[in-house]
Amino acid sequence: MAYNVSSSVGIAIKPHKWRKIGYYGMATALCILLLLIVTISISNIRDFDPPDVTRHEISFPHGGHTLQGTLYEVSKNSPIAFLVHGDGAQDRTSDSGYLPLIHALTDAGISVFSWDKPGVAASTGNWLNQSMQDRATETVAALTALRALPGMDRRALGLIGFSQAGWVLPKVPRITDDISFLVLIGAAVSWKEQSDFYTTRRLESEGQCAQTIADYVQSQHESNTICLSPSANYADYVAHERKARTVDSARMSEERFGFVKRNCNEDVRLLLPGLTLPVLVISGAEDRNVDGSQTVSVYNTALAGANPHNRFELVPRATHSLLDSRHYNYQLPTQWSVSAKTRFLLSGRAAYAPQVLYTLTNWITTVSEPSAGR
Repeated sequence: MAYNVSSSVGIAIKPHKWRKIGYYGMATALCILLLLIVTISISNIRDFDPPDVTRHEISFPHGGHTLQGTLYEVSKNSPIAFLVHGDGAQDRTSDSGYLPLIHALTDAGISVFSWDKPGVAASTGNWLNQSMQDRATETVAALTALRALPGMDRRALGLIGFSQAGWVLPKVPRITDDISFLVLIGAAVSWKEQSDFYTTRRLESEGQCAQTIADYVQSQHESNTICLSPSANYADYVAHERKARTVDSARMSEERFGFVKRNCNEDVRLLLPGLTLPVLVISGAEDRNVDGSQTVSVYNTALAGANPHNRFELVPRATHSLLDSRHYNYQLPTQWSVSAKTRFLLSGRAAYAPQVLYTLTNWITTVSEPSAGR
């Protein structure tokens, strides 16, 4: 026997009409879901527009050059986080890659200042001519320039450094006491150890066996001993690479060679003693560029008791830049697939690993309070 499906008031509805109503319901639900996805995507895409806060274009001198940057100011009494770049020729927004982070910071009431590296965009000079000490004094010059502006005398100024800036930020408190906090993202411990780690992960991704990787890393050590010795010059390096039959495209330029030789002995272990201001270290557990677990361990051992606000976090499912490793775990930006780039554009700040931005903004807000006891 066939039964009609009836409403509670006893009106009979034939089965085929019930199915039709069901189809309409599903179609409506799908349209609502699609609209919701589009709305969220549009909202996330806006993370790549400059935040809707007051913007000040600021220049400051350093090393005979003029550096240009932007202050994204939330209010006249908000803390200010200075963004200190990692490696490479980076402008003030890192080709827009910083903007989702800047949005997260300004939405949390934290102003942001970032500037173009020397020789990049509007800044003069050449970042490849710098040592990490030069980069530290450049950061102090930026702090000094903002502190001199009207109304800046009591505001908390702190630093957020990415990757290579891990050898820059701990030097700054040795030059000035006018900073309230340090945040290190994707920082390494030793330049040489980081190079070994990076090379190992690269070769693993290429499918090389453990013995091949070990042999390559050993040969890299031998090459560095020769080419990066105090007496070596660029001609020595080129001659060695030709003898080793290194392809021309893998050879460093003369400027890059000078930069590496100038900085290759950096080791954060030498910088941490006496560092007493609040420090937040955030490393990705899936970082393919830097050994995040080593970084967290070294900082925790050296600074766990140095300040009650210190935190050292190894974030699960996070990359070198603290993005979600399921979608963005590449060693170099040039390796990103089209789908990863598209996903990042549609995701904005949602591309970060879970809770990372909350941890960052909440910590900065806490340590910037006058009662934080720096």
